[in-house]
Amino acid sequence: MGCSTSLAKMILFIFNVAFFIFGIASLGLGIWVAVNKNDLFRFINLVDSQVTEGANQGDISSVANQSGAVTAAGYVLIGLGLFTLLVGFCGCCGAMKESKCLLMIYAGLVGLVLVLEITAAIMAAVFQSHVHNSAEKGMLRVQNRFFVAMPDYLRMQGTNGANALATFLINYVQLMFECCGARTIGDIANSSSWTASNRTFAGKELKVPLTCCRLRENRKNAVMDPRYNWTNFADDLQDSGCPYKPVGGNGGLNNATCYNSLLEYVSQYSKPIIIICVGIGLFEILGILFACCLIKAIENDVSYAKQ
Repeated sequence: MGCSTSLAKMILFIFNVAFFIFGIASLGLGIWVAVNKNDLFRFINLVDSQVTEGANQGDISSVANQSGAVTAAGYVLIGLGLFTLLVGFCGCCGAMKESKCLLMIYAGLVGLVLVLEITAAIMAAVFQSHVHNSAEKGMLRVQNRFFVAMPDYLRMQGTNGANALATFLINYVQLMFECCGARTIGDIANSSSWTASNRTFAGKELKVPLTCCRLRENRKNAVMDPRYNWTNFADDLQDSGCPYKPVGGNGGLNNATCYNSLLEYVSQYSKPIIIICVGIGLFEILGILFACCLIKAIENDVSYAKQ
């Protein structure tokens, strides 16, 4: 066995340790994404339905809970993780045993993993583009058709009605991103469904939704808890008068739109996924090259031994 064979074996072994780590990480992340019914994912499904289908009120609950692009991405990550673990096993065994057959299988599997990674990167890019191009329109439709003021929401709470679900999800997003309205700050207060609903809260008329107002420090998690008592909401605001007399800028009103906040959130995760997939893809091309080098080195050693 020549020095070139030893070097190729060592490098290939190091490559496949990294493959194992990446495979476990991809598998874990994919399972989490696929099974997670995060309310933000449900909101994205609901917004998407209003763009592509204009879902009626009877469809809202099923649409929000269906498997969307995020879940599909989770399954791609699961497949990628399983393939990567298999790749690592074949690569390590092939290198240690100097098996041409295992190394050839390894090279083929790396090619499949590369295809899966390209698919994941494309899905992330398409999803980001879709959110950018369509989310604003869908968010405006959801808030105009279904969003109601807190008194009506509390009366509907616990039901499967379209207004209750859409209002819950919009409130969730406005609390999560500290935003107010879809296109412009406060435009949700002009939505037809909200203005037509009962806006008398704590004996006063609401001018903006409660969740448009800034919370006191460290109170977000408590307010986002499904068991939260909304009758105490004024105590958790920086400015208890905000819902009745909102002030922007440095006042009590959130100064971001939910559309821009959602775009920033999606970009925060999709861009790193694309960059990581490209980087690992280049890494795997090197793995294929080193596997081919090792196969060639093994063939040379066998030919030398026969002489």
